[in-house]
Amino acid sequence: MLVEKRRIFFVKKIIKSFLKLCSEQRGEIKASLVSCKKLSEKELNEISVQFSQSMGSKVKFDLSVDESLIGGVKIQLGSLMVDTSIKNKLKQYEQLMVEK
Repeated sequence: MLVEKRRIFFVKKIIKSFLKLCSEQRGEIKASLVSCKKLSEKELNEISVQFSQSMGSKVKFDLSVDESLIGGVKIQLGSLMVDTSIKNKLKQYEQLMVEK
């Protein structure tokens, strides 16, 4: 039908919406996780379990790597941001030194 109506460009959006509905039906929450290096399955599972327990729902992560973080991770879930990166801590120390 999409091909007949020349709407094939909507396929990605339809699939994305369908997957989102499936996740919501299973009670999953989507979050993005940015780390300084590629995480092993064990590390990812530990973070997922801890975050899922604190949120009360199963959390699925969209993973990405940003080597400029130096160390640690950044997790974004809606408006909630958890930043444990060394880059962020260095920036906070820099601001403290400038203020004094």
